Amino acid sequence: MEKTKDESPSRGRPAKDDKKLSRSINLKLTEDDYKAIAQKAADIGMKPTQYARQMTLDGRIKSRYTKEELDLRRKIAGMANNLNQVARRANRDGFQEAGLDVYDVLKQVKELLDDR
Repeated sequence: MEKTKDESPSRGRPAKDDKKLSRSINLKLTEDDYKAIAQKAADIGMKPTQYARQMTLDGRIKSRYTKEELDLRRKIAGMANNLNQVARRANRDGFQEAGLDVYDVLKQVKELLDDR
């Protein structure tokens, strides 16, 4: 039974949306207003025009991760990597040998949670 082109899983980059941004509304802002919008947009990882468009259409912003949240995720991922290495070592050398390493990882997690 052969798969047809329609049945095969899609690969590669997703298709672009057919809707193009072809219309514009010019908006004049004071320097302070622009800086405030640019700062709010930067805080959530957006460009000022994207921020203004979403605020205009939705009246709110579906925020992405903040810099603090991204940093926290990076730290947790690093600790998970360390824990994986400890687990491999425990399986290889025995659990007694890896006990101190487990304690160190737990201490790092506790410090991270207490820091918040």
